[in-house]
Order: sequence, then C-alpha cells, then structure tokens
Amino acid sequence: MNLLLCLARFLALIVNITPVITQDVTRVKLFGGYFPWEGTVQVYHDGVWGTICHDSFNTNAARVVCNMLGYGFVGSYEVSAHFGRGSGPIWLDDLVCNGNEANIDQCSKYQNRWGAHNCNHNEDTGVICDTTSMEVRLIGGRGNFEGTVDINYGRQWGTICDRGFTDQDATVICKMAGFDKGVAVRGAKFGELDYGRIWAENLGCQGSEPSIKQCSRYSAFGSSSTCDHSMDAGVVCDHTPVRLVGGQYPSEGRLEVYHNGAWGTVCKTGFDVSTDGVAFCEMLGYNYTTTPVVYNVTAGTGPIWLSNVDCTIHTVDLEYCAHDGWENTTCNHDMDVGLRCRHTNLQLRGGSGAWEGSVEFLLDNTNTWTSVCDSDFGESEAKAVCKMLGYIGSDVHHVEYAAGYFASSYQPSIGNLTCTGNETDIRHCSAVYKTNASCTASTAASIKCRSINVRLVDGPHSSAGRVEVYHNGQWGTVCDSQWDDEDATVICKMLSAYPYEGQVFGKAVKSSYYGGGTGPVWLADVRCRGTEHDIKDCVKSWAGGVNCDHTNDAGVICKHSYDKRLTNGRDQSMGRVEHLHSSWMTYCSRGWEVNDGKVICREVGYWNVDPVMRYNATYGNGVSTNYDVRPDCDGSEGSFEMCRFGKQYAKATCPQAENVGVECNPQAADRTNVRLVDGEGPWRGRLEILTNHTWGSVCYDFWNKTNALKACETLGFKYLSSDASSFSTKRGLTPMHYKSFNCDASDKNIGLCKTNFNISECERRNSNAVGVDCSGGITLSLEQKYSGLVNIQKASNASVNWTVCYNTVNVDVAKTICAMVGYNNTVPVVTAVSSSKSALFTNVSCGGWETHLLQCTTQRNGPPCGQKAAVQCLRCVQTFRTENGTVKSNGYPSYPSNADCLIIIEKHGTTPLKLDFKDFQVAGDGDYVEVKDGNGKQLGYYTTNEHIPFLVSKEGFYIRLKSNANGNARGFNATWSPLRIIDAVRMGCESKGWNVAVNMTILRTLYPDTGVSQIKLSEQDCTGQVVGDLVLFKQSYAKCSTTSKSTGDTLIYDNQLVYPESRTPFPIIVHGYRWRVDLECDVSRVEEVSTNFHPNRTIINENQHVSSSSHYKSDVKFFTDGTFYKQIFGNPISLKTGDNVYVAVTMNSDDVQVKMRLHTCYTKPEPNADARLTYPLIQNGCVVDPETHILSQGTHETRFVFSAFEFPQSHNSVYIFCNSTFCKTTDTSDRCTQICHGSPSLVGRSLWTLDSEHEKKFKLP
Repeated sequence: MNLLLCLARFLALIVNITPVITQDVTRVKLFGGYFPWEGTVQVYHDGVWGTICHDSFNTNAARVVCNMLGYGFVGSYEVSAHFGRGSGPIWLDDLVCNGNEANIDQCSKYQNRWGAHNCNHNEDTGVICDTTSMEVRLIGGRGNFEGTVDINYGRQWGTICDRGFTDQDATVICKMAGFDKGVAVRGAKFGELDYGRIWAENLGCQGSEPSIKQCSRYSAFGSSSTCDHSMDAGVVCDHTPVRLVGGQYPSEGRLEVYHNGAWGTVCKTGFDVSTDGVAFCEMLGYNYTTTPVVYNVTAGTGPIWLSNVDCTIHTVDLEYCAHDGWENTTCNHDMDVGLRCRHTNLQLRGGSGAWEGSVEFLLDNTNTWTSVCDSDFGESEAKAVCKMLGYIGSDVHHVEYAAGYFASSYQPSIGNLTCTGNETDIRHCSAVYKTNASCTASTAASIKCRSINVRLVDGPHSSAGRVEVYHNGQWGTVCDSQWDDEDATVICKMLSAYPYEGQVFGKAVKSSYYGGGTGPVWLADVRCRGTEHDIKDCVKSWAGGVNCDHTNDAGVICKHSYDKRLTNGRDQSMGRVEHLHSSWMTYCSRGWEVNDGKVICREVGYWNVDPVMRYNATYGNGVSTNYDVRPDCDGSEGSFEMCRFGKQYAKATCPQAENVGVECNPQAADRTNVRLVDGEGPWRGRLEILTNHTWGSVCYDFWNKTNALKACETLGFKYLSSDASSFSTKRGLTPMHYKSFNCDASDKNIGLCKTNFNISECERRNSNAVGVDCSGGITLSLEQKYSGLVNIQKASNASVNWTVCYNTVNVDVAKTICAMVGYNNTVPVVTAVSSSKSALFTNVSCGGWETHLLQCTTQRNGPPCGQKAAVQCLRCVQTFRTENGTVKSNGYPSYPSNADCLIIIEKHGTTPLKLDFKDFQVAGDGDYVEVKDGNGKQLGYYTTNEHIPFLVSKEGFYIRLKSNANGNARGFNATWSPLRIIDAVRMGCESKGWNVAVNMTILRTLYPDTGVSQIKLSEQDCTGQVVGDLVLFKQSYAKCSTTSKSTGDTLIYDNQLVYPESRTPFPIIVHGYRWRVDLECDVSRVEEVSTNFHPNRTIINENQHVSSSSHYKSDVKFFTDGTFYKQIFGNPISLKTGDNVYVAVTMNSDDVQVKMRLHTCYTKPEPNADARLTYPLIQNGCVVDPETHILSQGTHETRFVFSAFEFPQSHNSVYIFCNSTFCKTTDTSDRCTQICHGSPSLVGRSLWTLDSEHEKKFKLP
C-alpha cells in the first residue's frame, strides 16, 4: 500500500537544536506544605531525589536551604516528617551548617559522605522559608493548575493586572501555587474577580524567583493601578493530568493519570483517601476541605501506572507524591482506585424535583449561597449545571425558563457567568463577583435538565406526534414494542413545564399512526411506570428492538386536565377564556398575544383560525380567580399548558377587569389545506388536511358521512347534495391527525367545523382513514384514452354513455377534461365530431384550474347540440407491453421545444417492474418529467439534472416529459425490467468488514410481510440496524460465518444474506429459506481501489449474488518514546533533529486470517521530487538506513525507529512514504514473509546536516 495515495495527513517535526546539560548540580525543593515556601526538603543528588534526616538539623541549615530556593538566608525548620514522608534515598544525616553557605553540599554531614545515615523517612526534615503570608489561588480553571490569579495579602484578596504580564511572571506565580512553571493568560479569560483590589502590574520577574516578592518591581505591589478587572491576569501551570472516569457525576469515578502519552489507573494498595484522595480531588479543582469517599467503579483498561501513592493533603501535583515508580506494580484492574470528590454545592430549587428550578450554588470564598442573573445565563452555562447534576453525555438537553420563573431566596452576587459547557464544576466557569442593580433574586436563572432531547413531530400540533429522541448527533424514533400510556406520560412530563408536568398524562399511539421516521430506530422495549420524570429512569433498550422499523414508530398525545371554554360570546368560537381547575377560572390578559389565542382556539376545537385577542374583560367579569401567567406560546402547541410562561400558575393574580378573551374567527379552508390523494384523481381519494405544516388524514371509525359534502364543497365541487360520499381507505404514508369533525348544519366549509385531535382510540381500533368521492358518480374518458370523443358515464345510469357539446368546450374546459383522464397542465386541442350520443352538459364554464367538471359551472338541460367535443390532451403517446426493454424520450438526446409526450409501460402480470434512468437531463427552466403508476399515483416529479434512484411499480409506469419554448436538453434514456431481490441490496465493502444495505421499501414490494430482524447475515444473531428505510449490515469479516480465500493480489470474503422461513425472528430450527443473496467482497492487497457490482445468474429460488471490492489500509502513527505510549499529535509537531522517532504501522483490520508485511519506507523533500532525491529507510523488508531499526514485526503491526533528519535541498520538510503488502496468514511466499529478502546495502546519511538554524518538518502524505 502506497501511503501517498491513501493518507491525507502529515507529520511535521520542527527541529531546534539545544544544548544538553549533563553536570550534576545539588538542588533542593519542597513538597507537602500548604504554601510553596514550606514543606519536606527534597535533595537532588547523583540523578535521584531524596530527603534529609532531621538529626542535628537546625535553623542555620534551614537558612541555607531557603537561600538555595531563592528566599534569602531566612527560615525555620520542622522535624519528624511534619509535612509528610518523602521517598527515595535519605541523602544527608547530621547536617551541620554555619548558616551562610551557598549550598548544603558545603555543610558537614554524617560520615562526611552522601547517603550515609541511620534514619528512616519518619525523620524527614522540613523548612518554612517565608513568614510573611502571601497566599495564591487560581480561580475559574478546570483544576488547581489554572485560573485567574487571586492573591491574599494582608488578609485581602486581589488580582494582578495583565498589562506587562509575561510567561516569566506566570512561572513565578505557578511556583507560589506549588508548580514548577507556567504560561500567562491575559484578558480575564478565566473570569473577572471583581470582589477584590488589583495588586500590581508589570511584575518584572525573570522566572527563577520563588515568589513575586523577589521580582524587580515588587516594591510597587499594592500601589494604585489604572487597570480594571477585565484585565485580570491568569495562568496555566505545568501539571500532571488526572481525571475521573465512569461515574454518574463528573466529580466521581475511576481515578486515571496521564503519563507517557497514555491514560492509566492507580492501584488501591497504599492509597489513603484522607490524604491521597484529598490531594487528587484538589488537583481536579474540587474543594479539598471535605474528605472524599471511595467510589466503586468498573475495572479500567490500559496501564496501571501507580501503586503505594503517598501524597499530603496539600500536594498540588502528582510530581510531588511518593510512589513505587511508574508501572512498577503487581496490581490488577480490580484494584483500581475510585473517588467521589466534593463538588461545589449546587442545586436547582423550586421545581418538581432536583432536575429543575432556580440555579443556586454555594460560593466557597464567602460561604454564602448565590443565584445567577438570568441575563448572564445561556446554553453553555445550563449545560455545565446539568452536567454537575449527573446529566452526562452528548445527548443531554435542557430547557430554560423565563427569568425569575422560580424565585430564588438568594440575591445574585456574581455576574457575567461564562462557561464552555464542558466544565465538571461551576467554579471552573468564569464570572464577575459583582452584579448590576437590575439583577435581583426575582430575575434569577431557572432551568430544567433532561437526559435527552425529545420532540413530537408530524402531528397536528407540537403536543402530539411521532416520538423522536436525539442520540449520537442524530434524531431517531422509538419502537412501539411494549409502548403504553405510562411511557407516553413520561414523554409528556419531559416536554411540560412546571407545575403542569405534575398534571399531564399521555396517550400512547402505535403502528406509525403519525407516519414513519427517516433516521435510526433508537429505542425499543420502553417500560415506564408513569411516575418517572425522565425516560432515563425507565427500563429501555438502545438496541433497536426486534422487527422494529419505521412501520412501528411510537407516538404520543399529551393532554392536561385543565379543560378550556369560551364564554359569554355571540357564539361558541368567541368569549372569555376560562379553564377548569376545581371551578371555572379566568386568565389575566397581561402578556397575551395572538399565538396564545391560537392555542386556546385549537383546544376548544377550531383548527383553522385567525384569532383576535380581547383584553380588559371585553366579555365580562368571571366569577373566580384571575391568574396572571404571562404566556409565551409559539402557536403550534395543542395544549395551553405546553407553552412557555413568564410566571408560574397560581402564583400571581390580577383584577377580573383585566381578564382575557379571544375571538377565534374560524376561516374557510380551500385547496391549499385540503386535498384528496391516492385515488383515481383529485376528485376521489383519501381526505387529507394540512395543519402544523403537515398533511394528516381523518379517522374513518368516527367520521360523520354527512361531512363528505362539506369536504367536497371546500374543494370547489358544486351541485352534489347527497351525491358526495365517503369510504374507508388505507392510511398510506401520511400521519393521521383527526379523530372526528363536528360541523353545524350551517357550515358549508370544513374549515369552519370543530375537530377532535385525539386519535389514540383510532389507533387501538386499527382504524382506516376517510376517503371522499366528490365525483357525484360522474367519470370521463376519451375514446383513444388520451384523445378522441369525450365519453361521460354516470354511476346512477351506467348503461348510458354521454358526451359534451363542442360549442361549450374551450381550452379551460378541455384542460379540466384532460385532468379527469389523469394529466394537468396540458395544452389541449379541441375539435368537433359528429356523434349520436346525448350531451350531459350543454353548457360548461371552467377557469382552467379545475380537476373535475363538477368544479366548473355547468348546465345540463340546455338546447341540444349537433356537434360533440373531441379533445387531444398530449402531443405524442407511446405504449410498451414487454417485460423489459429500453425507452428514450422523444428526440433523445435532444428533446424538442413545446413537447408534451407520454410513454406508457404497461404492467406485466403481477410482477413488480423496475424503471432505471441511465441518463437524465432537463433544461431546468420549467421543463419536467413526471412518473406515475397505472393507478395515477405519482412516483416522481423531476425538474433538474439529478440522479434518480430506480423506481418500482406493480402497476406499470406512465412517463411524461413536458417542455416549454425556451430550449431543450438531452431528455432521458431508461430501462425497465422485472424487480429482483438483488435490486433491494446495495453492496459495499470496507477494509474491516461488510457495508451492505437492504432497502425495505423495495424488498416489501416483493415480500410485503418481511420483518427487518428476520434478515440475517448467515447467523441467527447477525441482524442489521434500521436507518430510514434501510437495514444496514456492518459486521466484521471475522464474524457471522464469513469465509475467505486469496487469489493473486486479492482476498475474497464470502457470505450470504438469508431470510429463514419462520414465524418468529429467532427460530430454534429452520426448515428452509424464502430467499438468499450471496455476498462477495474482494479486498485488494495493494492500494488500488475499484468497485463493481455484478449479479450472477439465479441458482435456486431467489438465491442471488452481489459483490463489491475494497482495499486494506494501514494506520501510521508516530511516537516520541520506545514504549509507544506518547503519540505525536498536531500539525505541525516539534522535535529536535537527531531525536529518535518511533513509528507504528498498523493494519486497519482485526481479521486474524490476514497478515501485513511492511515492504518499503522511503523519504523525499517534496511529494513530487524525482528519484535522485529519494532516500530509503526500508527496502523489500530490509533496513537500509543506518539510523533506522525495525523493533518488532507482527501479523498486524510493524514497529521501527529512525533518527530525525533533514534534506539540504529543502530544510523545511521530509515526506515519508510506506508500502505494505497484505496476505493470508497461511501464505509463506517471499512477498508475504516478514523477513528481509536479499542482501541490503546500507546507505550513508550524506543528504542532510544537523543545522540548528533551520526548522525541519516531517510530513506523512
């Protein structure tokens, strides 16, 4: 495999040559103290850190140690490991100094040599170097290692201005905080600490000082400054990363440490939670004043880095803790340490439970509770709060209430709270410890946390519809297996606001009565008790369920117990708004707008309204309480209680003189929001009505058939009276929205009728939808189907054929006639013919938009006419009656202007046909191609040059191309043939496994009762995942009884998709298979990608073969260490020329039957450099560069190391190319054997020089 062709990434090594200091200098440092200037003394000698025994140690020795640390000749001492026991050798004993030595090496010592002692670590000595207290803490970071600098001096806290603040200043600050060095962060990134003063600016540190007291400008410390707190300086200190993994909350979990480029665990052996636990929690930024507890966790993976860890409670970094050494342990992962740290005391208060309410937390620095100003609280801040409360993961969602919705008892004492959403504790967010006067407890932020984002879609309003959850970055559905009202109630609780979530109840809707979804089926087998507040507390499966596809999507109808009515108006569509809550009560009109009124109108049954709000008791005073709730509905809600509110229900009132009323003003519907579909024509079909931007059908079981006339009159049909009829029809793919319609006798339009949206009983009855026939029994045909004499039939007198008079048929009437034979938007030609047939219509007047003559103005009893009308609807018509063939548009490859041609492919028995467009182009300026089946159902409408997936029909195809006068294009070239199983299978191959998709819509055209879980990849448990109407199989080549063989440069994997003949998805035995499809993936062992799709002949009943091809890939990773833990990331990354670079080339597959051989690795200064500038590292499996060494060769990975270099022709970069060969593990040929072939001749490194003045980059294409 040539990586130049397949890997779009590169490694860049920026080289800087720096001198290496090898002199062994005696150094000292302190650990374990509360402040950095105190602690147990550690001494660096002979390359190892050790301690000093307290025997004979006195103030003079302490002064020498403190002077070595930069504090000058000051200090006192502590004995008996006061600050904690050290580790390593005890280097010095009986140390005696005069107090003015430059180094303790100049003092006398036991036996006058290093390492001689008669002590143990319980006798380790400590020192205190600074008696004038200056405490440093870092606020607002992710842990104790970063944040805004906050200094306590003279019992007052204050910050440092970032004017002139340098990395050297930051390093000294970090030393004061207990770390070695750090970098400066400006602009109050970690927050403005507006509760204290600003101590200084331009500190003037060199970076070597132990405290800012030793910096050059310390004398100005405490003087006045022109800075403000928006300039508060921050730091990030060098530290050892630690984390907690696997807990329910961010503050708990398995303790892991990052070392050598990898995360690993800590063993319980020797771990003391009261000291070590406190230290680690402080490192993570949690409060250390409370001892953490041991948290039971699952076993980790990866290295076990440490055991016998020994920290003091004030140890700021793992570097200063004693332990047995890295990865020097006999522990196993059952002994991993887990911790539960004390996070900031945070609560949501005032709601139904801990998941919602006013955001309040305890400030550590003042030990007082505070709320948060709503104006400073947004999406990221809410995410951080919910995370602290245990709502962890990418699926977590929240709802923000209006400011002050839950009135807090605590005044906000911080402002400008700013979080990223990734914080584990609210104290890691930045803030200003000061608020403006307008921010009070009555404007505190309030939220509701949810484990997952939930919505109801494709319903008649937003309170009813198909349940969808947002998981892994994608919306998906819930399978209706086990779905009931208790599950629906929990969903409604999640969608409701306080306090209505306590009174909401849900009705379950199954069998995709709200239509089928398009994404994955995420959840199945949900089992709630109905008392849960969140679906996270219910039993459920994320596996997608058995035979769960989008024909089984679950739905919900949310309903609250507060009935509504409009009273004291002229009719039932207007009046004072009242709700039933033990008695009929009113609402205060404050804050009400049109969208709020629209929801009330929907609740009382009006679906098509243009409401007008009436304020200040327009419809008189009520007799009970007038509640002030300040609604903020968006108008789509199905229940008023599902809206957002500015005030809680029953918490505020206003006088009855301010009650609200609404005039719903029902509107007449028309063809824009009422239609008949999936029938013989727009005059007969399933009744659908548009609400909430979605078309929905009507339940047949509760339909009043007298309403059929109102539906037809809405669509513009005339003269029907009792001739309009209803019938039961299939639901189709659209949702069902309406249980029933209640129309008054005076209502002439269905838009004026009231409706009931609760279809739950319809679903339980498995009700069909309402179909309406507005034709009055009148149908029409032309003698030659699309041209000829007009023939009219009446159902009431089927034996008589009628016609229409020629002198009344103009172009608009002719368009309507053509629409009745199946085609709108025609340019018909009308001619006069002689006929003895009687004219049913002697006078007709149409507008050209009508789809049936009964929508026109007609006269049936006028004077007789001699000439009758003949109509030509289409310019050209072709008909094909064969089982398969090829069809081209008129004039292909250039259709004419003003064309209107129809191609008919008649159905062939009961066999479904497939129509496949091989070439398709229309002009895009109004030209179009429309495809229908033989029943008039539209299969496609195309107006642009697009790829058209093949179409399927059991009733043949009717293909119409219509063009205008503006020019032309190629048109289309298509084939048709019988549909086969293979057409439902889309074959794909990956380097690791299968990528096969089964189209269920196509498959069910052949086998309507197919269950998605009954399709197997050979084995019983190898089922697919539903995504839209596809079932995806992405199993590894190593699973599901996949077999393999090799031919030349190709590995061939074989398997089968099968459908067992069984009544259950997982039968114990199988007597036969309904169908089988053989699958084949050809995986190339060289980096040459090709794909093909070639079905074989049918072998036995529906046993077909599909194949595709792919190629193996390698991952190439670079490391700085020979243990291959510390991976090099970034672009570019920096290393020194001459450093070792460790390379791992790994096969991107877990197939144990395949092995990889690293064949060649070579370098170039540029990707297109010629051969003479190519420098090899490995050739034919042999090392040819003297600085390159192969470390290990396995079947799936090869590791080698080389020394970084540069090309003199291009100092900036080196491109590395590697080729690999992939073979069967049983292949012992030379090309597949992991050895050097031939006699390699080493080449010299004459191409480069070690020039430290240039930057060098290694790049991997």
